[in-house]
Amino acid sequence: MDILAHRGNVAGPDHATENSPDAFRAALSRGWGLEIDVRHTPDARLYVSHDAQSAPQDDAADDCFAAIRQHPRATIAVNIKETGREAELLSDLTRLGVLGQCFLFDMELVEAHRGETARVLRALNRSVALAARVSDRNEPVENAVGDAQSPIVWLDEFDGPWCSEADVRRLKAAGKTVYAVSPDLHGGTLARAQRRWIDFWNWNVDGICTDYPADLQLALERLERNTRS
Repeated sequence: MDILAHRGNVAGPDHATENSPDAFRAALSRGWGLEIDVRHTPDARLYVSHDAQSAPQDDAADDCFAAIRQHPRATIAVNIKETGREAELLSDLTRLGVLGQCFLFDMELVEAHRGETARVLRALNRSVALAARVSDRNEPVENAVGDAQSPIVWLDEFDGPWCSEADVRRLKAAGKTVYAVSPDLHGGTLARAQRRWIDFWNWNVDGICTDYPADLQLALERLERNTRS
């Protein structure tokens, strides 16, 4: 199972270091992938941050992606935080040498009409990897199954564990790679997240995104040992 360190966090949320080169290096060195947030300044400079910044550091994004380039097999989930910068984003990720290991997701949360950003991205680059959202907030499994533009699914559970094994099986039968959001990203306790990780493991989810990747790795190792025994 692919482990994605949310914003590069290793052992819980750390707002002081998240989305930074040091955080990325720490997570990548453990063999995990990353979930990162990207934005552009008004003059089209790329930066990495969950929240908009008025004066981001000029070289921080280059340092972040330099760390990523050192781990070319790591999966990088790129959270789209804005629309209208699709050409610049693809150009930046290509220039920085990381586009091939990235998939882009969460466009639906910022676009005016569902699917329009994916269509723009696909028109600009037919090979870019995109993920469709499935959640308990009017984003049903049926939409993702029928979304030919997005081979990946970002499975989100905002208000509780709504997803079932049958849902995951249906997505995978449609050829989708499924990444699940851990409950801790929506305020759930680590204990609650650990219980849900067992479900995701049993259902053959392809990856989990969490603020607690070190704990997730230990949990997966235990599950693997139990399976072998």
